[in-house]
Amino acid sequence: MGNARFFLGSLFYPSVVAVVAMAALFIARGITIHLLKKWIQRCETGVNEVILRSLRTPSVYWCIAIGLYVALELSDLPRKYVFIVDRTIYILIVFSATIALANLAVRAFESYAQRSDISIPATGILFGVFRATIVIAGILVILNILGVSIAPLLTALGVGGLAVALALKDTLSNLFAGLHIIASKQVRPGDYIKLNSGEEGVVTDITWRSTTITSAANNIIIVPNAHVASATITNYELPDRQMSVSVQVTAPNGEDLDRIEAITCEVARGVTNEVPGAVAGEEPSVRFHTFADNGVGFSVNIRIMDSSSLHVVRHHLIKALHRRYAEEGIAIPPKNAA
Repeated sequence: MGNARFFLGSLFYPSVVAVVAMAALFIARGITIHLLKKWIQRCETGVNEVILRSLRTPSVYWCIAIGLYVALELSDLPRKYVFIVDRTIYILIVFSATIALANLAVRAFESYAQRSDISIPATGILFGVFRATIVIAGILVILNILGVSIAPLLTALGVGGLAVALALKDTLSNLFAGLHIIASKQVRPGDYIKLNSGEEGVVTDITWRSTTITSAANNIIIVPNAHVASATITNYELPDRQMSVSVQVTAPNGEDLDRIEAITCEVARGVTNEVPGAVAGEEPSVRFHTFADNGVGFSVNIRIMDSSSLHVVRHHLIKALHRRYAEEGIAIPPKNAA
């Protein structure tokens, strides 16, 4: 009889209460989230949506923790079992709060990145850093609740971290170089860049280790972040997405440079107004710049909308110039840079 009373008073009744309390809390949670979603849709505020998305998963743990707490208050469990359940509730609360803070930090930075024109693929490295830092702090708090002294652990982590830093010098160099690249905003995903080492293309992602560039041939070029950070970079997207495409030509010796300039400007003007991607109405320019053994070098410059039009406009410009020079009887010397 005593065992039955102990079972009912210490386990069965509190378990039933816990299940009922959790069920009621989950129902209340679902109704609250539904009402908040409707309110957010009416208000159209991004901040409230960020908070709601961040608290959706942790609220599950809060319902469980509250249900356990109610059952604990109504039970006649011995002290040692009460201690275990009590610590379990604390761990659930800390764990859920850690998840909530990590989600909130990541989504807040995501919202900031969207307002600051930072492409989201690039921020994966920062998301990882934010999330890992908060999760590690939460784990340390949980260990402290369990009675594990974290002071020796922190000391060991410090010494071990120094050894790991020396062993992973190149990896950490790429990590911090990636953070610097993102923070400086001088190279962003979507930018068309050219490194002094010859790599050229559109930046598609910046991770904790490398920067991914897609070349004009649709090949992937993976460059370590440390190399990108130390390189001389031409960013064709800054300070403006509009840029100039330049074709180098050599006028043969003996030709009338004024005539060649007029013909070239006429051809370039036609390409500017007809080829998609060029800035229609923008006046092209011809600039003579070099005396050479086989003629006089000059450049033909056309404004285009962005880097995606670079190769197409250059292609049409070279074809149009070649055709017109042939019609005019102008023989372009060999070895001209196009």
